[in-house]
Amino acid sequence: MSMLSLYDVCFKVGVLFTVVTFLLGQFFDFMDFDGDLTMDGDISGVAVSPLKPVIITAYITVFGGVGIMALNKGLSQIIAFLLAISIAFGVAALLFKLVIVPLHKAQSTSAISQGNLIGHKAKVDVGMKEASFGKISYTIGGNSYTAPAKAADGEEILKGEMVRIVSIKDNTYYVNKSH
Repeated sequence: MSMLSLYDVCFKVGVLFTVVTFLLGQFFDFMDFDGDLTMDGDISGVAVSPLKPVIITAYITVFGGVGIMALNKGLSQIIAFLLAISIAFGVAALLFKLVIVPLHKAQSTSAISQGNLIGHKAKVDVGMKEASFGKISYTIGGNSYTAPAKAADGEEILKGEMVRIVSIKDNTYYVNKSH
């Protein structure tokens, strides 16, 4: 296998992976399917790994693209290889430092454990009757959130009333009137 073929395969695999994950992401968003894993508790101390699919894909794609361009410009195979490795590493490092780490920090600081919401007050946005779903809104750290809710004891709760979150099961917030 020639170096040009290796670069070509790397570039095409990277682009194909990017397109497929984008399309599948759009499909699962359309289907309202959420595949995120959640962790309860404090995640602020967890270090983020640079070995993420987006970083690896960026590295492979840039490696292949730079290798193809370098060989097409007439550079030697060794120079093209070194250039491809170094530029791909630089792009992956910048992507990690400027995108992945800040996103992880933002997620860690804004995420709150559902267990910490028990006892928190909320306002009813959509009223609840017996076993029907409604919607509540609450504020944590200056950020407003909404969630699907049900009356914990089956009583009618009207829009605008203040409630207290008593439990959370399967992302449904069970609430009681705040007394």
